[in-house]
Amino acid sequence: MPHRPSRFEHRLLARALVTAWTLAWASSAASLDDEAAAATRAATQPFPEFGHVLQAQRRHLVVDGVDRDYLVQPVREGASRAPVVVLLHGGTQTAEAVWRETSLPTLGQREGFIVVAPQAIGKQWNDARGATLSGAPASTADDVRFLKGVIAEVEAQDHGDPSAIFMVGVSNGGFMTMRFACDAGEVLRAAAASLSTLPEPMAQGCRSPRPLPWLQINGTDDPIVPFGGQTASQAQHGQVEPALRSADETFRFWADRAGCTGPVTRHRLTDPARDERGRWAESIVRSGCVSAQVSEQVVLHGSGHALAGLSLRSRLVEHVLGPGAPEIDGGTLIWDYFKATLMK
Repeated sequence: MPHRPSRFEHRLLARALVTAWTLAWASSAASLDDEAAAATRAATQPFPEFGHVLQAQRRHLVVDGVDRDYLVQPVREGASRAPVVVLLHGGTQTAEAVWRETSLPTLGQREGFIVVAPQAIGKQWNDARGATLSGAPASTADDVRFLKGVIAEVEAQDHGDPSAIFMVGVSNGGFMTMRFACDAGEVLRAAAASLSTLPEPMAQGCRSPRPLPWLQINGTDDPIVPFGGQTASQAQHGQVEPALRSADETFRFWADRAGCTGPVTRHRLTDPARDERGRWAESIVRSGCVSAQVSEQVVLHGSGHALAGLSLRSRLVEHVLGPGAPEIDGGTLIWDYFKATLMK
């Protein structure tokens, strides 16, 4: 009888290949120029184009004596104060890679908001977990200070609106978004985390200085950051993984912090009958939050550790990360949520 890998063996395989996953995505994106990539997406799905890195500016910022950098796409000159969306890449990834994997830069040009993609040292954010999915050494950089510096610079140089600063992170970037929300949430108007859930130690020590409208996005078939959470585990690559709350508990934590006391509504964003694998997206909204805001959870049923709207180009990568989620555009989902907070 053929050997069926255990959950533990599957997670070890995932760890060993997570770097290859990121490099595969980055390599496949880099093999096409921006115009060809945009044409490919436009031909396959009626979604906004992914970002064009050549349209972004690279800037440098010295923090704690270290030269850091970030990508920024300002709005047109002479415009009034504009909202700012800070986009945090995943672990082992780059700012350029996540820029190519989301429509947020295209939406920024269309709707007049600034997009910023900072770069982590060693491609790893110091999200305070003390562990990385790839087994690389955990970062010790003061990334909260770095991100605050980036935001302050964009406000000063690009007319960023201090009352409309948003942050969204993917995987390691999602964990970093949660840390930033806990340590410096007063800077943000709202935040979003994708492919990440709340570490138990962070939940216990989170100051969360202000009610923060929250968007949580997770796939139910994510083998890297399990939708149902995980218990603390022994050292892997010399690291100890903290316990992670489930996606549902993570959303509940942030919605409670936002003061949401109104009724919960649920509705389908996509139709499973129209997806070849029966995948579908569901929106769960808690209303009655502070300042008449809402918090939202988007559940990608049947999807794995992949950005909403990003098709996985390798069967091996999909085997490790779970199915992609091509049925909905993540950039549109995120910006629509952030934009709605500006109306209240």
